[in-house]
Amino acid sequence: MKHGLKKHKLLWVLLATSILAVSVVGCGGGNEDAADGVTRLQFWHAMGGPLGDALDALVAEFNENHSDIEIQSISMGRYQALSQKIMASVAANQPPDLAQVYEAWTENLIENGSAESLSGYVNGPNGLSQEELDDFIPGMIANSTWGGEIYSFPFNKSVRALYWNKGAFAEVGLERAPTNWDEYLAYVKKLTRDTDGDGEIDQWGTAGQISAWMFENLLVQNGGEILTDDGTHAAFDSPEGIQALEFMVELLTEYGKVTSGYEYQNDFQAGKIGMIEGSTVSLAFMEGKYTFDMALAPLPENKEKASFFAGTNVVIFADSPDEKKAAAWEFVKWFTSPEITARWAAMTGYAPVRRSAMDLPIMQERFAEVEGLDSVFAQLDYAAFEPRSAAWYAGRKYLEETGVEAALRKQMIPSDALAAAARAVNAELAQ
Repeated sequence: MKHGLKKHKLLWVLLATSILAVSVVGCGGGNEDAADGVTRLQFWHAMGGPLGDALDALVAEFNENHSDIEIQSISMGRYQALSQKIMASVAANQPPDLAQVYEAWTENLIENGSAESLSGYVNGPNGLSQEELDDFIPGMIANSTWGGEIYSFPFNKSVRALYWNKGAFAEVGLERAPTNWDEYLAYVKKLTRDTDGDGEIDQWGTAGQISAWMFENLLVQNGGEILTDDGTHAAFDSPEGIQALEFMVELLTEYGKVTSGYEYQNDFQAGKIGMIEGSTVSLAFMEGKYTFDMALAPLPENKEKASFFAGTNVVIFADSPDEKKAAAWEFVKWFTSPEITARWAAMTGYAPVRRSAMDLPIMQERFAEVEGLDSVFAQLDYAAFEPRSAAWYAGRKYLEETGVEAALRKQMIPSDALAAAARAVNAELAQ
């Protein structure tokens, strides 16, 4: 758990002190008096666009139904800005009351005593029964637990999906999405076409951005692992990992395109791409922007039926007064209730964090609207989470840039690219 924490804690302090002057003015949720009997809380997050609109709508509803609590939803716009603001506020002893965080940030907050253990709230009189805890998607409570204590709660979680153009598939005689790697490759070959006979490809089988997440899913589907069991060394540079990256390179460079940003989504919406992989959250940004019949499907399998879920959790800060921490827990409990997590999922494409939410009418309606979404969310039954250490948070970037990108750009063959990435990750883990 603590790989690289000393190094990263020092970076935390150095970065925080360098931005204090601009970061903490007007910040901090623990100093405002509630003379009118209303407990006001600051909730910092990075949600924007349609996702931010959905969150603000739910926060407004919570406030309306809780006359003694007011959640102030404050978006930092980007995760990097959110991380920096949290660092600065903690260094200045002026943290918010609750915030959206990645697991590596949580480790730092636990290490410096800034994160409140939620176990007392979970097991308290306003807590959750064992039946309710068991209702959470497998792995999501474990993802929030360190040393037997729950320090965070699931907030915005997603899984990867295949988005496929049913019309483009039908034109080449395909009636369903691929279910395994062999079909995946055969389908993208068939979908890559020169439709007007001018010698230029008009429709590519697939496209995507440079993504460690895509590689990680291929890795575990092929029987590989990200790190060794003790978390001290990279394990992705294995024969299973090399084969996974070779497959990813073939998909995206022989019969597809590697794009920057979200260009691949725009090309898919324009009918220039047969199918793409993306987060379920892409639904919030793509709906209404395509004119063809589209469906979703779970990721094709290989040796293993495996996937990773992604996204962040929420923490409550230990420095907040007790009444604010109790109010923050009330919001967290409300937001992760079956009814609200189902609505959050229907509005955004994020996954419901409770199993029972899948059966509620709003989710059943959403499944009827978006073909295949139910089978995509079924991946949550066996989805795992990535390593959570601060060192892996940095190491993941080495995997993406030194490993995956170098292979996709044809700067290195996959085996050499993964070996180089593993060396960089191992150095990070050794700190």
